[in-house]
Amino acid sequence: MKIKQAFFIIICLFYTNKISSITSSMNLKFNYTVSSNDKINLLQDSLKAKLDIIQNGIDENEKLLANQEFVNILKRTLKLKISFDFAFDSLNTISILQSPDNYFKIYNWFIENDDNTYRFYAMIQFKNTKNDVIFLNDNSDDILNVEQAELSSDNWYGCLYYNIIKNKAKKSYTIIGWDGNNEFSSKKIIDVVRFNRNYVKFGAPIFKDDKQKSKKRVIIEYNDQSPVSVQFNKKSKQIIFNNLVPQKKELEGIKAYYVPDGSFNAYEYKKGKWWLIKDIDARNQNN
Repeated sequence: MKIKQAFFIIICLFYTNKISSITSSMNLKFNYTVSSNDKINLLQDSLKAKLDIIQNGIDENEKLLANQEFVNILKRTLKLKISFDFAFDSLNTISILQSPDNYFKIYNWFIENDDNTYRFYAMIQFKNTKNDVIFLNDNSDDILNVEQAELSSDNWYGCLYYNIIKNKAKKSYTIIGWDGNNEFSSKKIIDVVRFNRNYVKFGAPIFKDDKQKSKKRVIIEYNDQSPVSVQFNKKSKQIIFNNLVPQKKELEGIKAYYVPDGSFNAYEYKKGKWWLIKDIDARNQNN
């Protein structure tokens, strides 16, 4: 009888210890999660404080100093394991985009300079074990023949991205962005970003116009006071945008005087390329 009781006690102790071990493990995991969340929330608060200065600083120098601190904090933040899936709800004045296939995210913002021009900043974060990050260097002012240039992370045509579209080719994406340019004109950019491991290339000869000439990216420049839309329609697989004309015939070629004329054009995705279609009926295009 005692042997049976002893055996029963041993069995109970075994399972008690087992349960205790599991509970302890769960507590450690919970504490780790809470600690990680606390850390990333504190870092987010620091980022928000710097971002407020970047956007509302008294002059360009104050903004640039805050921006350097913002960059350093963001690099540290994005190295945290939970950062890729973290919402960063407090950073609602920057663009944070995630690719449709969950391969990467872009964190993207800008500084408005004292002369009403813009400088753009971006970091690309990959979803891997190291949360690798690539910083993009805005070199827009020195890039020649922009629509035909193949660019890199060190030589980037800066803008503020607002849409990512997965292309047919592996690790290739079309991205759409805005550039405030200057006090006279703004730009919309339709570009391509490609990845080879963690190496980034911008631009690809997949934009075809009516003469079947290829462009590596599309730059749409227009009057700063004019509302110009460049949006992707998933249903039709088209990037639809306003057709632009000069306000007066004698202003032809001076993009700061180009405004929408009420008609629309589109780039339609077929067989891995974007084909230009002019004068489409955009009335029934629900984006």
